[in-house]
Amino acid sequence: MAIAGHVGAVYIETNDPPTAFTKKPTQADVSFTRYEIIDASSRYWDKNTPVLVYVNDELVSTGYELEYCGGVVVFGAGLTEEDSVTVSGMSLTVTQRGGFFNWSCELASDTSEVTTFQSEGWKENLPTIKGFTASADSYWGDSEFSESLGKEVIIALYVDNTASQKRYEGYVVISSDSIETAVDDIINESIEFEGTGRLYYRED
Repeated sequence: MAIAGHVGAVYIETNDPPTAFTKKPTQADVSFTRYEIIDASSRYWDKNTPVLVYVNDELVSTGYELEYCGGVVVFGAGLTEEDSVTVSGMSLTVTQRGGFFNWSCELASDTSEVTTFQSEGWKENLPTIKGFTASADSYWGDSEFSESLGKEVIIALYVDNTASQKRYEGYVVISSDSIETAVDDIINESIEFEGTGRLYYRED
């Protein structure tokens, strides 16, 4: 599956140490399955630090997945309007250090064969690994951006040119670029990204 858009941004972790947050409130979606941390400054969680999830002030350890890029707790079964969810952990401070245009993104999943004697002669496969790659035709970046080749950063792939903030977001490694102009100048070259996790759709 491929998606494409016009503008995007690169966010890089600053030199500031991760910041601890304790039992910060979240806001649920209409299905009461997705809970996003309300504090926008704490929405990029340190992947090397456990995130603790509390439902009605009781610590829970199962029944959910964490979206470290964006600060979201996703429950397998919906909660109720009366339930409150809070989270504790460490957040990263990030800042925009680059932009790009005319991006495209390819989503992919690998499969593993799971054929058994019960398959009645049919070959069966099971999706196992999801990933993505992205590229852009042109971009700008400062010195920190150009020094981030091979390092993990965050990209935001905006789906339109309005103020809606509708975008895809995820952790990536800058796998290649071809910077040939001075730092902080406009660059008309290509850049390639390799996803290091899942890609998430955001609308805030």
